[in-house]
Amino acid sequence: MNRNDILEKLKDIFKIVVNNGVDIASVTEGANIGLDLGVNSIGLLYMAIAIEKEFGVDMADVAPSTFKTVADVIDYIEKH
Repeated sequence: MNRNDILEKLKDIFKIVVNNGVDIASVTEGANIGLDLGVNSIGLLYMAIAIEKEFGVDMADVAPSTFKTVADVIDYIEKH
C-alpha cells in the first residue's frame, strides 16, 4: 500500500471517527492533526483505535499524541 492509499483511508477515518465538520480536502500529509483538523485528545484515541482496525497495526507502544501531522501517522503505518 502506498502513501496515497494510506492517506485516502485516513480521510475515511477522519470522516467517521473525528466527525467535527472538518473539510476532508484539508486532510493532507502536511496537516497538523490538532491545529488544522481540530482533533482533540479523545479524537486521537478514537482515531488510533480505528487505525489499528483498518491497517492491522498495533498502536499500544505509542501515545496517539505523538502524531503531530498526518504524515507522522502515515510514516508510522508504513513502518509497522
